[in-house]
Amino acid sequence: MGISLASGRNPTKVRSVQPSGSSLSFLCSSCSLPRFYRSQKNFRRSRTPKFLKCVASPPTETTVYTTKVQRNANMEKLRAGYLFPEIARRRAAHISKYPDAQVITLGIGDTTEPIPEVITSPMAMRAHALSTVEGYSGYGAEQGDKELRAAIASTYYGPLGIDEADIFVSDGAKCDISRLLLLFGASVKIAVQDPSYPAYVDSSVIMGQTGLFQMDIEKYGNIEYMRCSPENGFFPNLSTVSRADIIFFCSPNNPTGSAASRDQLTKLVQFARDNGSIIIYDSAYAMYISDDSPKTIFEIPGAKEVSWMAFSDFLVFSEFTPTGLLTALCLFQLFVLFFSIFSWC
Repeated sequence: MGISLASGRNPTKVRSVQPSGSSLSFLCSSCSLPRFYRSQKNFRRSRTPKFLKCVASPPTETTVYTTKVQRNANMEKLRAGYLFPEIARRRAAHISKYPDAQVITLGIGDTTEPIPEVITSPMAMRAHALSTVEGYSGYGAEQGDKELRAAIASTYYGPLGIDEADIFVSDGAKCDISRLLLLFGASVKIAVQDPSYPAYVDSSVIMGQTGLFQMDIEKYGNIEYMRCSPENGFFPNLSTVSRADIIFFCSPNNPTGSAASRDQLTKLVQFARDNGSIIIYDSAYAMYISDDSPKTIFEIPGAKEVSWMAFSDFLVFSEFTPTGLLTALCLFQLFVLFFSIFSWC
């Protein structure tokens, strides 16, 4: 609030001062108002009546800085499709209501046992070596340690014509899913098993490859959902599947656990060849195949022509071992010893 001081008929020129904190300070050309106020006698004895006229001024506006950068609008299309947080939420709510309940959770797994010393000791030795002149190596190869890639190629893909140049050691399959879709761009259409690992769909949504989420069927537009159920042996009826540019296929499937047979994968490869599609094959759980089902799609003739990528997540390979190993080759890129450990875990 500004203050205007007038004397008699002729207003005295004043400078309006905004309040500061809880105090007021007023200045005029003929007096110091604070001193004037301290002496009330001066006010009563003054020959010329003086009065204060308070004039309200607009409140000071606080300007909030905002950018002009819009976020990716596709993020708003995302739904809570990742099952594990929902399982955790319901589990917490149940335990809160029934504190004595013994809950067997079927949500995301975790390890319970320490990592064996046969792994932690070499890791510690390698980490210490980096602090020495002789052991320091700087940045590693972008595609992964050469010896490690050679060991992966020979151990897992030896008879299939896959060599170290075909192996790329990354920081995990989930990151690669998004990177590949970024590579293909927003105009492609994907096909996924139904049900399937949520990251395929979520990454496609973020990339702008999908339509809106349809609440009535709980699916996104512009995605081909290939139904996998007990009725069809958890393998889609490809005769009813529309063409898609990218076909995500996980075997053994997450979450059903069903592994596709050699005959089924042969049909999938032929379907991709007929439609000019690319298969992104997720073999994260191939270690747990105990029958003669293929552990990689590259076992199928002609698969190299349509299978642009095969994921093998070594973190997943090790998660379900009795020791609870959670050391991923894709993260550490150390040396062949780790790969040999994974191969028998």
